[in-house]
Amino acid sequence: MKKFLLIVLVITSFFAIQSCKRGSTTGFKSDNFSNGKAGELILITDDQFFTDSLKKQVTDVLTQPQPAINQIEPMFDLLNFSNQEFKGTFQRHRNIVHFDINPDYSSNRITVERNVWASPQIYVHVKGTNADTCVKMFLDQQNDFMPVLYENDLKRLQVFYQTNKNAGIETKIKEKFGYSISVPQHYFIAREEPNFMWLRFRTAKNDRFIMIFKTPLNNLSKESLIKTRNEITKKFIPGAIKGSYPIVAENEGFPLYEPYKIGTKQGFELRGMWESVKDHMGGSFYSFSFLDPSGENCITIDGFVYAPQEQKRDYIREVEAIVKSLK
Repeated sequence: MKKFLLIVLVITSFFAIQSCKRGSTTGFKSDNFSNGKAGELILITDDQFFTDSLKKQVTDVLTQPQPAINQIEPMFDLLNFSNQEFKGTFQRHRNIVHFDINPDYSSNRITVERNVWASPQIYVHVKGTNADTCVKMFLDQQNDFMPVLYENDLKRLQVFYQTNKNAGIETKIKEKFGYSISVPQHYFIAREEPNFMWLRFRTAKNDRFIMIFKTPLNNLSKESLIKTRNEITKKFIPGAIKGSYPIVAENEGFPLYEPYKIGTKQGFELRGMWESVKDHMGGSFYSFSFLDPSGENCITIDGFVYAPQEQKRDYIREVEAIVKSLK
């Protein structure tokens, strides 16, 4: 899973090298918007070439667990169709993995193409002479294309946020911190302090939160980021019970800590679980921290969710997409 997270750093260069540029490589077209539910992926295979064992190897990669949530949920929900069925609406899906097998082909290759039939869209084209060879290529190169598919799922949300944004909150964030993020309309400011803002979206069953804070921290080590986050939440995020507050859960290798880059901002991401002091609440979180131009202050944008007895994957992706909309 660490390899999965690290490879996100080179997505831009990966496209430059691997992508066959049959479609647009930047932006999106509102009149040609891709379809598909959150976390959904279309897999194209023909049963005449695939044994059950070969297909399982492919689906195991595509349905590997979503990283750093407190229950097992697949990275993608699969819809499987044949090459004969792969036309029309299916070609406009947001994420497609296509096994194109033909004994008459002269070579075997995998290409990752962007916006071929719709936008935003990622089309992973696995082309070769036989299924065994193609599946081996697929397994060997999964750390190249899985992060690309994942980021494209977030892109769907970011496009929605851009067209359904809370302009008032976005302006306040820009004025307060000097940076912009796309905030959906249904969020409201739950608390605002010097160098701190807490956004919240409440429903009858769950909560989604965004924190933005600036601290005099120039050491972006894992330990420093965890310590600072815990200090901020203790000070500003009260729990449901008096004296309770959320902290980072540190166990079994979590939180995951990796270098990451958003635009020109090089920093570090934390991905893991949170738990409550003096209470039994908990959930998942994702954060990105980077130094401001002075190099003397750290800016952190942090999204976390509380959704007891519900699936968590789509909720954590929603707040992660907000964090990664940073400009």
